[in-house]
Amino acid sequence: MAFRPGGTMKHSRTRNRERVIFVTALALAAWWVVVLAPDAEAYIDPSAGGMLVQLLLAGTAGVAVIGKLFWHRIKRLFGMADPEEAASAASASDQPHDHV
Repeated sequence: MAFRPGGTMKHSRTRNRERVIFVTALALAAWWVVVLAPDAEAYIDPSAGGMLVQLLLAGTAGVAVIGKLFWHRIKRLFGMADPEEAASAASASDQPHDHV
């Protein structure tokens, strides 16, 4: 291990330990899938299949709603926001809200 000014040696040891744990967990998960999963004789009945379809549809709808809510922030992050939109958003936030 090389010495780094600022006392980061302890941090690098922690990072290496986390990396070892991650690689070990990944290797165990891969072993589980490769060795044990092929022996499974699973059956998905129609109600479980319906629940999986519902889960996928709900997840897709959730991602669409989150994308809609944060679309302007995403555009601003990548510098694609129109100057008129940015000016109107800034002026709208400066006005007091009298709505109850």
